[in-house]
Amino acid sequence: MKPEILNSAGLLNQLVTALAKKTPFSVVSVGVTESFVLAQYTILKEDEFMGHKEAYVAAQGLKRGFDHRGIRFPNTEARNMAVSALANANAVGYNMTIKDITSSYPGELTEKVFSYYNINPRYIFEANIRRVIMFSQPAKFKELLAGKKILLVCSYADEVKAAMEKNLKRELRFEVTGTVTIEEFEDIPRVKEEITAVDFDLCLLAAGINAVILAPYIAVHLGKVAFDLGQAMESLITGKIEMAGYLDRYIGLDKLMNM
Repeated sequence: MKPEILNSAGLLNQLVTALAKKTPFSVVSVGVTESFVLAQYTILKEDEFMGHKEAYVAAQGLKRGFDHRGIRFPNTEARNMAVSALANANAVGYNMTIKDITSSYPGELTEKVFSYYNINPRYIFEANIRRVIMFSQPAKFKELLAGKKILLVCSYADEVKAAMEKNLKRELRFEVTGTVTIEEFEDIPRVKEEITAVDFDLCLLAAGINAVILAPYIAVHLGKVAFDLGQAMESLITGKIEMAGYLDRYIGLDKLMNM
């Protein structure tokens, strides 16, 4: 069955509906790094992915920001776990607008990987809409958070909690019931343990390939709603669109806000 393409409003509607019905739902995103993880020894030979900039950036081990990867190459365990997770993901975002330097069209490597592993999500969306979704759909994003018990999973979860409680809690009356720190793929077993101990309705994640692995786990095994926010998690702290200049240059901010 051909996947349905969701816009920003449609994606949030799926999440809000799942929360209202108390049904599990997971949203993840497969960007360049995630595609390279999935392509190891299948679409790409070792010299192809180890010689690519992605492997170099990942090897730097940054803990936060645009160049945070949370993984080192090669890592076939992460690949296999991500493939299994994506088979259970409800909505999968990928890059449909910006061409990677290794691709002849946007999303080429991701689509090859999906085809190789027979990954057929029910819903797909342009991954970059996550970067602006709380600004392009402010009312719907607030509805997502309002009155919920929220779990935060990222390398700076405590900062996000503090900012949300300062800036949004009075209006939206949510409760951040847990913060779980994750920096590396190797943290996943601990993170799963900590997540299981928290009472929550909605989990917001920002952890690269590790979020791809964790979000479907949260939906399938815990019966909850999980949203891989990615870099937009920073916007909950700053109140601004992260990397707005980059987005405007390569996609067009107005265009993205209307997706």
